[in-house]
Amino acid sequence: MPRRIIVFAHTALLFLAALIAFLLCSGVETTLQLPAERAGSVWIVDNDGTHDTDEVATTVRRFSEEHDAAVGFVARDTADLAMHTHVYLAAPDPASREAAWLTDGYPAFNPGYSVDVHPLEEFADIGPNGYYFVFGAPEAAPALEEALAADGLSTAPGSTTTELWHFFAGGHMLNLAVIALLVVASATSAGVLLASRDYAVLRLNGHSYGRILLADLAGIGRLWALLLPAATVAVLALLGLYNGWDQLWFYTRIALTCAALLAAAAVAVHALTLALVHATAILPALGGRVPVRGTLAAIYLVRVPVLLLALTLIGTVVATAQTVRDQHTALDLYAEHGDTSHLALSPHYGWVDEEDYAALDATVGPWLREADRDGDMVLAIRLAPEQWNGPTAGSSDHEALVVNDTYLAEQRITAPDGSRHGAGDGARVLLPESLAADEDAVTENVRAWLDLASGDAAAPPVSVLPSADGQTLFTYGSQSSARSPFLPRVTDPVVIALPNGGVLSDTSYANHLTSRATVFPDPSVPRAFRAENPDAARYIIAVETLTTTARHDLDVHRTILRSELFNLVGVGAVLMVTAIGACLVYVRARAQHIFVRHISGWTFAATHRRLLLAEAGIAVAFVGWATGDTLAALAVRNDPTGYTPPDLRATTGAEPLYALGIALASLAITAAALVHFHRRIVREGDSQA
Repeated sequence: MPRRIIVFAHTALLFLAALIAFLLCSGVETTLQLPAERAGSVWIVDNDGTHDTDEVATTVRRFSEEHDAAVGFVARDTADLAMHTHVYLAAPDPASREAAWLTDGYPAFNPGYSVDVHPLEEFADIGPNGYYFVFGAPEAAPALEEALAADGLSTAPGSTTTELWHFFAGGHMLNLAVIALLVVASATSAGVLLASRDYAVLRLNGHSYGRILLADLAGIGRLWALLLPAATVAVLALLGLYNGWDQLWFYTRIALTCAALLAAAAVAVHALTLALVHATAILPALGGRVPVRGTLAAIYLVRVPVLLLALTLIGTVVATAQTVRDQHTALDLYAEHGDTSHLALSPHYGWVDEEDYAALDATVGPWLREADRDGDMVLAIRLAPEQWNGPTAGSSDHEALVVNDTYLAEQRITAPDGSRHGAGDGARVLLPESLAADEDAVTENVRAWLDLASGDAAAPPVSVLPSADGQTLFTYGSQSSARSPFLPRVTDPVVIALPNGGVLSDTSYANHLTSRATVFPDPSVPRAFRAENPDAARYIIAVETLTTTARHDLDVHRTILRSELFNLVGVGAVLMVTAIGACLVYVRARAQHIFVRHISGWTFAATHRRLLLAEAGIAVAFVGWATGDTLAALAVRNDPTGYTPPDLRATTGAEPLYALGIALASLAITAAALVHFHRRIVREGDSQA
C-alpha cells in the first residue's frame, strides 16, 4: 500500500473531481440550458419577415422527421429568466427519451432549475428568433440552419456557441481546477520525496527505475480499487438526496473526465519526482538525500505562483463577501417594494444592424415614454461619476441619480428646511448643500448629459435647487459602474429630476431599460403591453420582480464565495506541503552541518540562515510587488481624465496588507516545518533527518 500522503493525494483527487463536476453541473444549466442533452444548436437573430411563425414550426417539424432528430426551441420564462426555461419540442419518435419529456417533464440536474416542455406549435407567440437545440444528432445542426434560412431566418455573423470548457476559462471554476491540480501534484511529489530512503533500498537490491515505478503504479491501482467504489457509493447517496439521480450520466461523464485528468497529472508528477530521486547516488540516497537544486527549483516554481494565487483569492473572497452582504441588504429592500418589476430585452431581436436598433427604439421607446407620462413607471438612472462628469481634474466624485416625478412621489427627497421635493416643470438639479460651491460645474455637466439623452430634441433649461445633506436614496437596482453595484441605494447623489414623459429620447428610454433603470410598481402594466403587442413582446423578454432577480444574484455569489473559500483552504494546503518539501530537501542535504552547528552552539537562525533568508527575500519581493502594483492601479483609477480598465476597478488599496499576511503565514509555515526537522536531527542524529 502507498504511503499515507499518496493515499491522501488520490483520495483528494477523487473528492475534487466529484466537487468540480457537481459545481459545474449545478451551475451550468442556468447559462447553457439543457447542457446534458443538446448535441447542436442554431441561434437565430435575424428574420426577414417573409414567413410567419406557423410556417417556421412546420419547417422545423418536417426537418425533425426527415433527419430523425428531436428539435427544441428554447425560451426563458418571462417571470424568472435564470431558473425557469420553456422548451417547444418536435420529437419524431414517440418512444424516444425526448418525447417522454412532453408527459413526464425534463429531469434537470439542479432541483431549483425548472424546464417546462411544450409541443412545438405552441411557440407562435415567442418565436421564431432564438435558440433551436438539436438532440442526439450533432451533424443535423448545419442542415437545420439551412432549412431555417429558406424561411428567411439567419444566424449572427461570427457567433459562437458557449461550451462546457468555457466555464474553466476564468473565475472560481478555473481557480478550483488549478487548486485541484496543485494539491494533487504537491501531495504526490511530497509522498515520493518522503519515501526516498525506501527507494534507495530498492535500488540497492537491484530494482530499476521502471520496475519501481510499475510497482508504485500497481500499488496505486490497488488503492483505486478500494477508493473508487467507496467514492461511488458516497456520491450516489448524496446525489440521491440532492436531485433523485436526475442527469446522473451527465454528472458521471464530467466527474470521470476530471478524475482522469487529475490522475494523469498525479502519475506524471509521480514519475518525474521518482526520476529526481533516482538522480542521487545510492549511498547518499540511503541517507535520504535528493538532488537539492533541481528539487528546490521545482518546489519554488510552484510555491511562488501559489503566493500570487493566494493574493488573488483573498481579494476575491473579500470582494465577494461584501457583495453577498450588499445583496442580503438589497433583498430586504426589494421585499419592501412588493411586486415592483423591471424589464429585460431579448438577445434575439434588435441587435443585428442599425435598422434593427431603430426598430427596437421605435417599438419600445414610445411605449416607455407613454408609461412614464401616465405615471406607471419609475425612472431611476444611476450614474457613476465618470458617466456624467466631464473629464476634468475638478469634476465631482459624487454619483448622480436621474429620476422622474413618479420617483419623487414614491421616494422622499427633502430640502434643507425639511420640505419634500415633488413634481415640477423642466429639468431640476437637486444639489446637496455640501456641493453648493460646485454648482456651476455640476450644472454644465448635467446640461451636457441631457443634450445626449434628449436626442434630436432641444434639452430643457436646467434649474438648481438645494437638497439636504446625508440623504440615502433607493435606486431600485439600477445598474451602473459604481463601486457597490448590488447595493440599491446611494448617499448624497446629485439628483437630476425630470418631468414624467419628457426630455429623454426614445433611444434613451430603450437604452436605460437594459440597465434596469425603468421599473414598474404594477407589473400588470408591462404584461398587458406584451399581451396586446406581439412585436413588442419579442423585444421585451421578461417582466421580473426585483426580488426574483436579487435572489438569483445572491445564490450565484454565495456559490462563488463558498468555492473561493474552499480554494483558499486548498492554497493553504499547497503552501504547507511545499514548505515541508523545501525544508525536507534542505535538511537532508545539510543534516551533518546542522547537527555539528547545533552541538557547536550555533543558534537556530544562524544554522538555517540560507533557507530563512531565501524565504524572507521571497516574502519581501512579494509584498513589494503587491504594493507597487496596488499603487499603480490606484493612480490609474483616481485619474479623472483617464480610462480605468475593469480589472483595476476592484482594487481597494488593502492588497499590500493581504500580501503581508500571506507572506507572514508562509514564513510561519516554513519556520514551523524547519523547527520540526531541526529538533528531529538534534534528538536522533543526522541520519534521521
